[in-house]
Amino acid sequence: MVLMALLDEPRHGYGIVKDIERQSEGQVSLMPGNLYAVLRRLMADGLLQESPRQPAEDEDQRRRYYGLTETGRAVAAAEASRMRRLVSSAEKAKLIGEA
Repeated sequence: MVLMALLDEPRHGYGIVKDIERQSEGQVSLMPGNLYAVLRRLMADGLLQESPRQPAEDEDQRRRYYGLTETGRAVAAAEASRMRRLVSSAEKAKLIGEA
């Protein structure tokens, strides 16, 4: 979900949290400590990078923005494909109705 939150544009931590809440229709809410641990891991894996984007003058200047690397975008696409296959299998097994 973090990778999906960064598909369109770099975001800061709070923006990522809000986008994940929107994506999940309020079902997923990350605490800051959890989010930043995930961000560090994704950066170490080469999926994210800190963006050169700077906070606006009226924003907290400590804010950091994160964006996808090309590898991160490829991993997000692969995960979306995997999930599509999973949903298709669940539909065929009549676990869920067709979308």
